[in-house]
Amino acid sequence: MLSKAENFYLDKIEQWENELISKQPNKLFYIYSDYISASLSYIPDMHKQIILQSLDNILFHFHAIIFNSTFQRNTAQKLMHQARVHNESIFTLKDMKKLNIDQLHAIANKQMANYRILASAQGALASKHTGFLLGDFLSMVMINLRSVQVLASIYGRPADSPNEIMTTLKVFCAGCLPYPYRVQAWDELMIEQEKEQQGFFYNGNDEIVQEKMLHTLITELIKLCFLQFYKGSHTGAVIGTAANYRFTRIITEVAHHYYQKCYLLSKREENG
Repeated sequence: MLSKAENFYLDKIEQWENELISKQPNKLFYIYSDYISASLSYIPDMHKQIILQSLDNILFHFHAIIFNSTFQRNTAQKLMHQARVHNESIFTLKDMKKLNIDQLHAIANKQMANYRILASAQGALASKHTGFLLGDFLSMVMINLRSVQVLASIYGRPADSPNEIMTTLKVFCAGCLPYPYRVQAWDELMIEQEKEQQGFFYNGNDEIVQEKMLHTLITELIKLCFLQFYKGSHTGAVIGTAANYRFTRIITEVAHHYYQKCYLLSKREENG
């Protein structure tokens, strides 16, 4: 029921899913993961919950600030302007679904490249200036949360309802997780998608930041320690640029595959 191009992209997503499932982490990852888990075991559960609740609050507040900002409105206008080159009837972000898959894919690729460059620049600056170093974690949260919002908008699903807000945050968190946990988070996203969670209100599991996110948080703190140690050097710039680029590449990759697959599955149901 899909066009040749749509089937091509759906096949690529399924291939990516199979690679995600079959990929085996190396021994170094397991050693590192065990070390992090052992370190976290010394933190009382009450303190862990405080940290997780704080991360929850940060994500919700950042989402609201970014989505209601002038920057968001300007970005929305730019996206619709790009879309109207292909289809003159697009006047809202939800109209973006009127574009074909090749057009949406091209717009999404351009946006992903922009956010990866922005994240890399933040990493390079964090290795040289104390202000950027101290704000690196929050900057990366804002950059990557914004990238997920933009990708959702490109595929006609702006985060303007409780359901879409929760979905955006869950997609962001799925991309943040270490590899083995990312597979599980992706499966949970797909299960919720199959349950037709696309109404105005959200009816799924409302747990956003899980304890597994603490692994990512510690990894980010270790990165900041390296940046501080190599501050002002070429090595520090390489570490900051590479680490931030990789982090953003994974999140944008997960978000793009998710929203593109949702778009294609929706098209298949409409044509069926």
